[in-house]
Amino acid sequence: AEDLKKVRQPPGFELSEQEQNEIKEAFDLFDIKGEGKISAKDTEVALRALGTEPNTEDVRGIFAAIGKDAGDSVNLEEFKKIMSIKMNQSLGGSEVDRAFVMLKGASRDVISFEDLRRISKEIGEDLGDEELKQMMEAAGANANGDAIDLKKFTAVLNSSQ
Repeated sequence: AEDLKKVRQPPGFELSEQEQNEIKEAFDLFDIKGEGKISAKDTEVALRALGTEPNTEDVRGIFAAIGKDAGDSVNLEEFKKIMSIKMNQSLGGSEVDRAFVMLKGASRDVISFEDLRRISKEIGEDLGDEELKQMMEAAGANANGDAIDLKKFTAVLNSSQ
């Protein structure tokens, strides 16, 4: 199993408010006694309910990576961390490809500076040029600093080093 302590989420990868609410709802369904913790078995079932496909061995590995035994329980914050990482790991190639196509707009094979500006406005984050340039640089834009190709986009999303 992958050591979650060594897994770094890609820049900007955070759970949305909706995802956090769904995770809390799933957690609360299994926290029947209201003790603020759920078992490894319940964690496995909750992970499945939220769209991941762990097996018992995966859950044992996850628990071990966060310093827990399979017989231990996890609290909501630990469960959110597990879910965040599992959701990030589940970004498969086809999903990344679809996201890239959606983001790149009319550009041929890259996400351009203009695409990034358009996206920021569409999501209600009217970012300034300097902030957008910093985002492009952080994502490993080309030598001109004005485009991100699929390879770099994928690397940013799947960064784990």
